[in-house]
Amino acid sequence: MLLALACFSTLGVFHKLADVKNCRPRPLTALIYVWSLVLITAMVVLLQQRSPSAPAAVVSIGIPFGMSAAAAILAFQAGIRHGNIATSWLAINLSSGIPTVASIILYNESVSPAKAVALLLIPVAMLLLWKDKKQEEQRTRAGEPEAVAVRGKGTA
Repeated sequence: MLLALACFSTLGVFHKLADVKNCRPRPLTALIYVWSLVLITAMVVLLQQRSPSAPAAVVSIGIPFGMSAAAAILAFQAGIRHGNIATSWLAINLSSGIPTVASIILYNESVSPAKAVALLLIPVAMLLLWKDKKQEEQRTRAGEPEAVAVRGKGTA
């Protein structure tokens, strides 16, 4: 679980690095998926000593989920060009509230008070992100140097 968390977090850093290096989102996403396929296939074949196969039900679910994930990565990569990584990554993490709410509604999952508070704070966080973005745009239009410096490519 910690390895997955570390890899997922590193993915965001590499996306920003790719943006700073002016990489195109589509080839980057294609490379991510190709290398994922290669590494998972190698792991299955070498470590589990099985042929890489899956039941038809898994494939029929995996294909639309994979397409959705590819669209999400492309949208993230395109969106990161218009903002900073902290804001983009926070929005991605806050978006996990959507499947959480769907799971509560569709599968009648129980909601603890802590989960309820967390879910209620997601719209508040998104509102604060929107407000911060508007203020940053106003500073940029006004020509404040610190706002321009923060948004520039390759700056700290």
